Amino acid sequence: MSTANLHIEKKKMLAAKLRFTEFEGEWENRAMRDFTKINQGLQIPISERFYEKADDNYFYITNEFLRKGSEKSYFIKNPSESVICNEDDILMTRTGNTGQVVTGVHGAFHNNFFKIKYDKTCDKWFLYYFLTSHKTQHTILKLAGTSTIPDLNHGDFYKITLNSPSVSEQQKIASFLSAVDKKIQQLSRKKELLEQYKKGVMQQLFSGKLRFKDENGKVYPDWEEKKLGDVASRVTRKNKENNLNVLTISAQLGLVSQLEYFNKSVSAKDVTNYYLLERNDFAYNKSYSNGYPMGAIKRLKKYDKGVVSTLYICFCFNEMVSLNFMEQYFEFGLHNKEIEKVAQEGARNHGLLNIGVNDFLNIDLVMPSIEEQQKIAHFLSGIDGKIEQVNGELVKTQEFKKGLLQQLFV
Repeated sequence: MSTANLHIEKKKMLAAKLRFTEFEGEWENRAMRDFTKINQGLQIPISERFYEKADDNYFYITNEFLRKGSEKSYFIKNPSESVICNEDDILMTRTGNTGQVVTGVHGAFHNNFFKIKYDKTCDKWFLYYFLTSHKTQHTILKLAGTSTIPDLNHGDFYKITLNSPSVSEQQKIASFLSAVDKKIQQLSRKKELLEQYKKGVMQQLFSGKLRFKDENGKVYPDWEEKKLGDVASRVTRKNKENNLNVLTISAQLGLVSQLEYFNKSVSAKDVTNYYLLERNDFAYNKSYSNGYPMGAIKRLKKYDKGVVSTLYICFCFNEMVSLNFMEQYFEFGLHNKEIEKVAQEGARNHGLLNIGVNDFLNIDLVMPSIEEQQKIAHFLSGIDGKIEQVNGELVKTQEFKKGLLQQLFV
């Protein structure tokens, strides 16, 4: 994405820092009341909502519609004209998750939404990007108040001010940002497809439907069932050296420093009683987290050493195990059914699964030979590399867009 046809506006004037070369002159500062009109939606009781689409009803746009992965769909009959929106309208949540902006949807909208109509002096997509910019979102949340459920009223919305150029410059800015959004969507989709591909491959590999062969073209020996304790030893070394690199388990980052993850330490003041982990040790957090119904198991890769709470079960594998393979094994969740067998049903203490160390080390693992482990790990690591590459491009493009919004809107 090139910015070659943009230049920095050096004059001290009411205009964006970053502008297209063919435009000049000051921008106009306008309050929302000058060029927009808003309608608030309609609250329909659940008893009057339908779950199936019919010819005479309308899709009912609620906050659930905005939640990623939500499958809830409601329909209602005979809404008033003022609460019907089409694909060209802009909707914004006025309460709850205040300030969330959506467009391109046809239906009748809930009381939690404003429909924003705009006159000919404002380009739709320019207004959309202005409303979604970090600065505007901060203003909206400030106006909505700090109560348990923030609520933006009509009067406060109309107070929001927009610095805008001519419609033609608005359209040029919006078109440029739209191209960046398209790139973000393409990268997001590419990442999603790679993740789906990896999941499918892992399903085949770990179910035995897909097997690797050795250099002579022969299939490796059958997988064997082993106890975790047969191939791993518990790590209980105490932090006698007073190592202050206190670790926590993150779904995305693995074992990571609390200072890096939380921007502060949430550990006890004295950590000399914590377990001291060394690079390639594993730790099991018995606490349920999203994507890890039976707790997460992570390998220490980021640092040479670190310490964890004694609530974690820590262990290391012997030389007959591929560490990369075991990482993939645990990420796929093959240990979940085994832990579920020994964890007492419903017996949780502050969100922790009730599972003892001995029971944990006694869970069954189904493992191939070390040679096949290494081949599987190498193959899956290759896919991981592609996912990381795409994710890196995605993050850079998202940051690029963020920077553009800061410079294109005053």
